[in-house]
Amino acid sequence: MDLLEKKELRKANGDVFFEAHLVPSGPYLYVNWVGIQTLETVVMGGNYILSILRQTPCQGLLNSNREVIGPWDAAVQYLAHKWAPAAQALGLRWMAHVLSPGIYGQRSFQQFKQQLGSTFTLKSFEDQEIAEEWLLLRLT
Repeated sequence: MDLLEKKELRKANGDVFFEAHLVPSGPYLYVNWVGIQTLETVVMGGNYILSILRQTPCQGLLNSNREVIGPWDAAVQYLAHKWAPAAQALGLRWMAHVLSPGIYGQRSFQQFKQQLGSTFTLKSFEDQEIAEEWLLLRLT
C-alpha cells in the first residue's frame, strides 16, 4: 500500500465515505470524511487511520469534515475512548479538525472534544488552509 496515494473507503452501496493520504511535507496524515457517517463507517475509517500510523508513524492528523452531512454522535464514545488512546499510543500528538458546515456535525465534534480529555492536542477550524498552517507549525 502506497500511503502517498489517496486511499478511499466505500460503503456497501459504493459511495465513498472516507479518503486518506500521507502528506510527506509534514509529514502528517490527511483524512477527508464524506457524506453521512455511522458508527460502522467511523470505526472502519478510524481503524484505517490506526493502520497507517502503525506503518508510518506521524505526529499530525488533518481531519476534514467539510463534506460530512449530519451528526456522528454514535461514534463519539468509540473515538474518544478507544480510537484516540490507540492513536496516541502510535505517536499522534496533534489533530487539526476542520468542522463540518452543518450544526449537527459541529455538535458531534464538541461532544468528542469534551470526552477526549488530554489524549492529544485537538484544535478545530472552519478553514482548511488555516488548519494546515497550524498543524505544520507544530510539526516543524
